[in-house]
Amino acid sequence: MAQRIMWVLWPAFLVAAAATGVFFSLFDPQEFWLFGEHLEISRLGAYTIGFFGFWGVGISSSSLSVFLARSPWEVNRCTLEAAARPEGCPKQGACG
Repeated sequence: MAQRIMWVLWPAFLVAAAATGVFFSLFDPQEFWLFGEHLEISRLGAYTIGFFGFWGVGISSSSLSVFLARSPWEVNRCTLEAAARPEGCPKQGACG
């Protein structure tokens, strides 16, 4: 499980760092407007919010990739022991 978490967080972190660099190279945080009003936020605050926003998008993307990369065995396996499975379960006597 820890390995999968790192499969999600580390690439997302790297993409967030690159995206933050590119985005804030093109746009100055002191010139941001929201709903017709100037945002009173420091550059460092904007960089921080931007980084975590990009990281969140990267985490979503990586999570979806890891979720879709599961094998059929992982998707279809039963987590209950054979004796603990309910009546009528098609895997009542099956292994795994």
